[in-house]
Amino acid sequence: MARPLTIAGLLISLAWAAHARMQGPVSYRVITTDGVQALIVHASSGSTDIVTLDAVARLFGLLVRDDTRAGGVVVVSGNDRVILTAGQSTVSSGGRLVSLSGPVTRAGTTWLVPVDFLRALNRGIEVRRGSRVVVVAPATAPRVTARVERTSSGGRLVVTLDPGVATRVTREGPRVTIRAQATALDLEPLAGAPGDLVAGLRTDGPSLVVDLGSAVTNIRTEDTRDPTRVVIELVGTPAPVFDRPPGIQTVVIDPGHGGDEPGARSADGLLEKHLTLAVAQRVKALLEARLGLRVVLTRDEDTSVPSDRRAALANNNKADLFISLHANGSPSAALRGAQALGLDVSDYAGLDAGVRRQDAPALALPIAGGGTRVIDAVPWALAQLPMAAASSAFATTVVRRLSEAGVVMQTRAVDVAPLRVLVGAAMPAILIELGVLTNPEDARALTDPAHIERLADAIAIAVADVRLGAGGQ
Repeated sequence: MARPLTIAGLLISLAWAAHARMQGPVSYRVITTDGVQALIVHASSGSTDIVTLDAVARLFGLLVRDDTRAGGVVVVSGNDRVILTAGQSTVSSGGRLVSLSGPVTRAGTTWLVPVDFLRALNRGIEVRRGSRVVVVAPATAPRVTARVERTSSGGRLVVTLDPGVATRVTREGPRVTIRAQATALDLEPLAGAPGDLVAGLRTDGPSLVVDLGSAVTNIRTEDTRDPTRVVIELVGTPAPVFDRPPGIQTVVIDPGHGGDEPGARSADGLLEKHLTLAVAQRVKALLEARLGLRVVLTRDEDTSVPSDRRAALANNNKADLFISLHANGSPSAALRGAQALGLDVSDYAGLDAGVRRQDAPALALPIAGGGTRVIDAVPWALAQLPMAAASSAFATTVVRRLSEAGVVMQTRAVDVAPLRVLVGAAMPAILIELGVLTNPEDARALTDPAHIERLADAIAIAVADVRLGAGGQ
């Protein structure tokens, strides 16, 4: 006869059902000297992962039998007997009490235990919930963390192993392998690494595999004589340092959207406003470091900025160049690629100089030392008109540099559109669509730090190419 479903078991089963619908199955890697196996998580409750006793028994060859008198179950592990009682957060193992992170429960005929129940088996088992790894002695699986730093000669990859083990570093083409004297490795994700230095990092059994970035031409391994650290110098062509282009002093970069205007959104939830700010901040850093330019962002946090105010900020800062960054969205999932756009000035084609002067009456402005000076004011709506040719030339340069960097471009990579944000800019101004967030391939690329680095680098090089104020207009 089936056992009644306990309330705790019911709650856990319901929590697991919701969890599975949202995320799919989660598992622990169980590392033994015989290899790596999976232990599926049945449910998660707060900081506790719950597994079925049946799965544990199959994995470790345990004998499980009911203890009807105690209303529990007995697990035989070698010469030890582990006694479990429903609703209890402690178990008796070989005559000692072991505290668990949650209670033992029963759902129908299924016994459920916290994953740290494995410690009660007296088999030298270490449970690492953070990385969902279980290490069974005598197997070894050092925790591995890595960081990448830029240096004057390229960069440096620092790998830390805990506990320390002997390692050997080899290189084959664009790939470096760090082989450790261990059963496997427990690697923490590497975030924020410059993609031109390290394009990827992964484990393969006891080896750490490093995919080198495009800027790395050679490596040197530092002899630290420390089993807990591996330091690899990433030697490459230093980031290009350009002379200050004559005519360019200030660049204004406009991260599109912000605040209560999120813009386009990818299927995985990447918002246009966050993407544009991340790219803008990277371009700013490159232009300041390489060209020594003054770079102003129209926003440096998640705030709303009206379109007219963005161009006005560029005018007030006497910018030599205005770059507005955006990401596209489309009803067609097939549309993908970056694009550079200038303002469509066809609406102004019929306006001759006389009409423009009539629309913009002369103004008398005071000058230093007394007196006035009469000037012809340029209407706000016409500020971009005399800059159209220079804007188009810059858009073409940006597209060329993006293409050379391997960025997928739209069929009409250079185009014009009635873009309000560019209308009032009294300097060469373009809008760059970084990609199409509603396209799965573009969305995946736009979450890759290496791709963000390529976009920013190409835009910075295009600014250096144009040399606005000298030959760009």
